[in-house]
Amino acid sequence: MPALETITVIRTDRLGDMVLTLPLLGVLRRTFPEVQISLIARSYVADLLYNCPVIDSVVYSDKLSGGTSEALTKLRPDMVFFPRPRFGEALSAFIQSVPIRVGSRYRWYSSLFTDKIPEHRSDALHHEAEYNVRMAHFMLERRFPDRFSTDIFTPELIRPIIQPQSAESVKILLEQNGINIGLPFAVIHPGSGGSARDWPAENFAELAAFLTTEIKIPIIITGIAAESNLCEFVKSNAPSTINLCGALSLAEMTALLDMAALMIAGSTGTLHIAAALGTPVIGLYPNTPSISAHRWGPLSHNSIVISPPQGDDMSLIGVEQVAEAAQTSLSNA
Repeated sequence: MPALETITVIRTDRLGDMVLTLPLLGVLRRTFPEVQISLIARSYVADLLYNCPVIDSVVYSDKLSGGTSEALTKLRPDMVFFPRPRFGEALSAFIQSVPIRVGSRYRWYSSLFTDKIPEHRSDALHHEAEYNVRMAHFMLERRFPDRFSTDIFTPELIRPIIQPQSAESVKILLEQNGINIGLPFAVIHPGSGGSARDWPAENFAELAAFLTTEIKIPIIITGIAAESNLCEFVKSNAPSTINLCGALSLAEMTALLDMAALMIAGSTGTLHIAAALGTPVIGLYPNTPSISAHRWGPLSHNSIVISPPQGDDMSLIGVEQVAEAAQTSLSNA
C-alpha cells in the first residue's frame, strides 16, 4: 500500500449527481482527516462547491485543455474514485498509474480499475448517494480494515455554503417583486432539463394558482433559460406568481432555496440542493426503479414524495394531492 497523500473523486456530469456524490467525499474526509481530499468536476457546479467543508481542492476539467488527464496530472492522487465511470477518465488514471482506482466491476473497461465494486446500479437496489458511499465501504473493508467503521456509512448530504453577495442579491430581487423577506414563500420548479419525467405544465400552473389564491403564499417559478417557455406558460396561467426562470445564477438559486419555506419539483438537481439545505421539499417521481424516488429521491426528513398510483404517467398525480401535501408541509414549518 502506498502512503496516502491525496484522494480524488471524479464526477463530471450533472448538478444533482454532484449533490449526491458529496456524501462520498464526506466519508473520505471523516475516514482520512490527514489526507488531501480533491474533486475533479465541471465548472458549472462551482457555486455548489463554494467553501465546501469536505473538499480541500477542486479542479475543473472543462477549464483545462487536457481535460481530466491534465487535472490528474495537477493533483497526482494516490487513490481515485469513479462514481460514474467514463472510459476516457478511467484510461487517464490508468495511464498515469494512479495506485488505487475504484470503479465498477461491470464495464467493458473495468480492467482499468484496481478495485472493482460488485454492484449494478441499474438494479436500483439503493439510493444513488448510498451507492456512492458504498464504494468507500467496499474499498475500506478490503484495503484499510483498520479504518473501517460501519457507523460512518449512512449517506449524509453536505449543506451548501451560501455566498453572502448572492444572498444579498436575492433579497433585493425579492423586495423588488414585492415579497416580504420575513414571510414564507414557495418555489415551483416545473422543468428538469430533460433529466426526468416531468409533471405536466398545466398541473404546475393549476397548483401555483391554488397556492397563491387559496393559501395566500407567494410562489416563485424557477428554471434554466432553456425552460423559459415552460415557466412562462405556468406564469400566464397563474398570473400572481413571480417568474425568475433564467434570472438566477446557481449561487443565487441556492440562496433563494435557503430562504424558501417549500420547494416543489420533479427529479432535479435543484430539488437535491433544497434537500441538502434542509428546506422542505415535495418531489414528484415516476415508479420505474431506475428513475424512482427509491433511487433518486430527496434525502431529507423534510420531504414528501408523490408518485403515480402505477407506472410512470406523471399526469396521474393529481393537483389536489400535491396541494394537500403543500398545505401539510407549510403547516408543519
